[in-house]
Amino acid sequence: MKKFFFYAAMFAALSLGFNSCKDNNAIDDDEDGEEFVSKIKVDGDFADWATLDASKVAVAQNANADKNALKVLKAYADKVYLNIYFEFDGDQVVDREWPAVHVYLNSDGDKTTGGYGDEFADACVDCMMETAIFSGGEWNDWNPSFWKWWGEANGTGWEWVEPGRPGDEADMWGAILPEGSGIAHGMGSGNAYEIQIIREMLPGIAFADTFGVGIDIQQNWSSIAWLPNAASSDDNANGLAAMLDVTIDK
Repeated sequence: MKKFFFYAAMFAALSLGFNSCKDNNAIDDDEDGEEFVSKIKVDGDFADWATLDASKVAVAQNANADKNALKVLKAYADKVYLNIYFEFDGDQVVDREWPAVHVYLNSDGDKTTGGYGDEFADACVDCMMETAIFSGGEWNDWNPSFWKWWGEANGTGWEWVEPGRPGDEADMWGAILPEGSGIAHGMGSGNAYEIQIIREMLPGIAFADTFGVGIDIQQNWSSIAWLPNAASSDDNANGLAAMLDVTIDK
């Protein structure tokens, strides 16, 4: 538990700086001493996504008629942030008390490590973040808990807790970081939502220039859709696809 409390204290302090950046969408860049301003401002107004160089934005469209609650996923990584945009079917997201959205990352780009083949064909997720896009029926700031894959390489199952580690309510029963640590935030409007993650604030995670991204959305703690996906078939009943490759725009 010492590791958890160290990270919690460290990121509580860092989150103060992150929260102060929400309004001006800027963060200090330690490499050159200049303030970095993202092209994406997380405010529920998605017009700035249209100003990005389309060749730098990774896109996954829904390809599965059976699990189509998520319509589109876009991901853009600048020198500091991972920005995510997605659209959902409001008629299928009916429970808005606390519908969880997970962001999954193959951070090192290595498809021989990580796991979670339950939703992604390449089963190479290194870490996951979790919180809801709604809370009590209102839009929720996506300020998630953080989890690491502890299962077998390219394995399946909900293996997000370190073996032998006794979790409790304080760490959400096994999270490396609890909700509210300031590693990300988000906002929605209509049937769309955007998320901004500070990559360097994810503990123990190093990003390759090209890495993998996936998301899911849940109702009553059961995934009703994920992206990327594929059409269901006899050989792929669950409609699994490889994670979306994102290359950092340097």
